Amino acid sequence: MSTVLVVGGTGTAGSATVGELVSRGHTVRVLSRHAPVRPPDGAVHTPGDLTTGTGLAEALVGVDVVVSAVDGRTKSTRRIFTDGARALGTAARDAGVRRTVLLSIVGVDHVQFSYYAALTEQERIHASFGPGTVIVRSTQFHNLIDSLFTATARVGMLPVARGARFQPIAPADVGRALADAALDPAPGDRIEVGGPDIVPMRELAQIWKRVTGSRALVVELPVPGSVGRFLREGRNLTPDNRYGTMPFEQWLTARRG
Repeated sequence: MSTVLVVGGTGTAGSATVGELVSRGHTVRVLSRHAPVRPPDGAVHTPGDLTTGTGLAEALVGVDVVVSAVDGRTKSTRRIFTDGARALGTAARDAGVRRTVLLSIVGVDHVQFSYYAALTEQERIHASFGPGTVIVRSTQFHNLIDSLFTATARVGMLPVARGARFQPIAPADVGRALADAALDPAPGDRIEVGGPDIVPMRELAQIWKRVTGSRALVVELPVPGSVGRFLREGRNLTPDNRYGTMPFEQWLTARRG
């Protein structure tokens, strides 16, 4: 059995990874700045801060594999991808960790977008620490689609990007992919995982309306620039890597109860 440190283990993908690793019988530590309100079942919380390096050396004692599922959606938290990656990579190397698994996004280096640029830099930093880094690029989570439509439905509309398709994946499937990469004897240095179906965004909006009972109007909008081109060209998709098992409608129905 392995000892795995999950950084960002209280977030969506991180908590799914923790549950998957615990279910397989491994020793799991969860690193975050603040203790979770509800400690993860079967895992031990250890305090630490990637942006300062505080607590990393202590958290990494005896660790075989690190899984990083950190996120920095706002400009003020985005340095976790850069400064945090350097601190974690250095500490993991010094502790003799044999593998670091990093969660990223499919097509992250094919669009001019500040959030994606920070993630691309995070990939580069981790890879610079030498062999042992495995990058798992995932398509968008079901949660992202749901949260987008939930937010905009409040003003009576569901915006869909013209020509956009998505291959959304359940967080539980992402957690399984990260656990697989952590434990596979020879996982390769980059893996892509996507959901089971490639669906036009307009159809996702219709599914969301049907399941939630929303009366919001589906509105198709053009997306200019590199982001629009990125979506129209399907660079956010990975059709040859349909790892996920749960379609969006099934996940949404279960979540909505």
